[in-house]
Amino acid sequence: MRNVFITAMAIALVGTAGFANPITGEVELGFAETANDKIGATMGVDLDINAGDMATVALGFSAADGDNLTLDNWTVGTDIEGISVTFGDDTDLMPGAEGEHTLAAPAMAEALGVSIGSASVAIGLTDYTSDIADVSNVQGAYDFGVATIAGNIDLDTDNVVIGAEIAPMSVGIASVGGAFTYDSDAELFGFESVTTLGELTAYLNGDDSDPLQNIGGSWKTTYAGTNVELGANYNIDTEDFAPTATVGFSF
Repeated sequence: MRNVFITAMAIALVGTAGFANPITGEVELGFAETANDKIGATMGVDLDINAGDMATVALGFSAADGDNLTLDNWTVGTDIEGISVTFGDDTDLMPGAEGEHTLAAPAMAEALGVSIGSASVAIGLTDYTSDIADVSNVQGAYDFGVATIAGNIDLDTDNVVIGAEIAPMSVGIASVGGAFTYDSDAELFGFESVTTLGELTAYLNGDDSDPLQNIGGSWKTTYAGTNVELGANYNIDTEDFAPTATVGFSF
């Protein structure tokens, strides 16, 4: 773990000199269920470097106890007369939610992304290190404000996945949103509903063959500079209850 902090310090010193925006990060101690109904703990470090004036640079580093610091995700790009052009491995346009157990999630590796206003396109590459012209899939999305509609086509299999992410809408004292996807090959419609009330977030998800599969939620708060998150997921089919807890310190 000592090498992780030494590497992190070096990145911070270099990054502070080269970027106008500060480096942010978090140290987290997480607890989750392991085999034989035991609770295990993991210590992790996340570092984010962001710069965004003429150019866009976003680097996400992470490390677990005993491992080296690795580059988890990265994006570089620029804005040209209102057109945003990016390249990296964090350009997925498909909808997401909280649990995401039943939503279709097409694979997206490194991709070239282009955004004009509310419209975005991402061209995924099979392996950019060996063939920059080998396109694996294409995604597109349009943000209507109340919802974002997206689609993905796999150029090898011709499989099409469409989906939408519904923006949270106020319903009394709570807000309700969610997402759905449809996978043409699997002929499966997956959905998830998300409700937020203050620091509490709850979700339920399923698909058209099994409408209610998972119920879960989380509670997040910050006290005296410490980020605390408690969560759990209950799989109705397997009757499995999986609690989680995370204590983190941001910097």
